[in-house]
Amino acid sequence: MPDTVLVTGSTAIDHTGFYGGSFEEYEGQYQISAFNASFQLAGMRSSFGGCAPNIAYGLNLLGINGVPLSSAGRNFRDHYEAHLQSSGIETEYIFVDEEVPYCASCLMINDTLGNQVIGFYPGPENPKRLLPRELAIIEDVMLANLGPEEPQLTLKQARDLAALQIPMVADPGQVTASFSRDDIHQLLALVDYLIVNEHEHEVLLTNGELSESELRSRVSELVITHSEQGVDVIRDGEVTHVDAVPDVQTVEVTGCGDAFRAGYIYGILKGLSVRERAEIGCVMAAINLACEETQKYQTSTDDVLHLRDAIYRV
Repeated sequence: MPDTVLVTGSTAIDHTGFYGGSFEEYEGQYQISAFNASFQLAGMRSSFGGCAPNIAYGLNLLGINGVPLSSAGRNFRDHYEAHLQSSGIETEYIFVDEEVPYCASCLMINDTLGNQVIGFYPGPENPKRLLPRELAIIEDVMLANLGPEEPQLTLKQARDLAALQIPMVADPGQVTASFSRDDIHQLLALVDYLIVNEHEHEVLLTNGELSESELRSRVSELVITHSEQGVDVIRDGEVTHVDAVPDVQTVEVTGCGDAFRAGYIYGILKGLSVRERAEIGCVMAAINLACEETQKYQTSTDDVLHLRDAIYRV
């Protein structure tokens, strides 16, 4: 049986618009007042997303059984459920609230430089959703990734997983700013790994009233992603930097952070070094970047390891 990872977070349907210029050029050309702006879009599409299924999708491509623990609205049953099942992803623990019409939704406008303006509707908080200890597969879970959700739900799940002695990755994402000082301190006391981008890192320091050294001391491993500048991994006081994959044709930036997390978690489960984990994460992110939709890219463990060697072992 493959290794099993529990992945919490939203199950979302992404709506993406494409602006044919850059936001920076637009801002320079037109005066933006109180964040009012109007863009004529060059394209628009909807696709399957949400951090929990996104990461589970990437893990499953790498031979890891990624199991989403999430909530959804009724429209999950229209097409999304069948898509996940056809991709080999368990949907038993995505709890559908029949009284809520829509899943979480992410509304995005991307420019030609990969910048985004994002609005996020978190979707239903289903009271029927189980705690980790109540899941039939919990004895098989080797690691849990706590994706972006409301702080109290995240902490409730983290306390439950800690009692079960299951290692955790904290991945607060776009919900980071909702965590209070006490929330942040409680979360850091429970988890083993923390993965954030550079903005989320700064928010944690500010809201948590923490110095950089204090944050680093609270978790075994701190991973800070820097988009095209690569990633820094801090462990035992040492900083390991890994460059992003060069010369990637960026088709879609949405979900590349989730693909990175899938690769990084694969490396944790396989006992790889922090450098190797980050390299595999960067390769997964690059594969996602070159694909039009977050859950349409295709790869395998052998392909990813071969690409990793070709890029980082020259």
